Amino acid sequence: VMLEDDWRHEALWRNTEIMMKRLQDAGFDTGPSETPVIPAVVGKDEIAFKMCVEGFEQGVFINPVVSPAVEPGNALIRLSLMATHTEDEIHKAMDIMVKVGKKLGVV
Repeated sequence: VMLEDDWRHEALWRNTEIMMKRLQDAGFDTGPSETPVIPAVVGKDEIAFKMCVEGFEQGVFINPVVSPAVEPGNALIRLSLMATHTEDEIHKAMDIMVKVGKKLGVV
């Protein structure tokens, strides 16, 4: 399917660019990421967990990455995209992420 349907690959990278731009424009530190699994550094482990809980409560699923997987103080959240996400879904998720990030002092 992946070899026969180019639209999936193209849509996935279009979605990745949209989300990455929204995150960076809001002030999230996405590091050198160049994949559809986008990390955003949030600092303390507790902040990563709070972002995940608050995001989930508002409809966005986010994975925390905390120490010892990363150095203490460099916890991050990981956002994953699919080709089938719509642009509206991405913008809705990013609106939530920005709101939660501002509330928790990440951005």
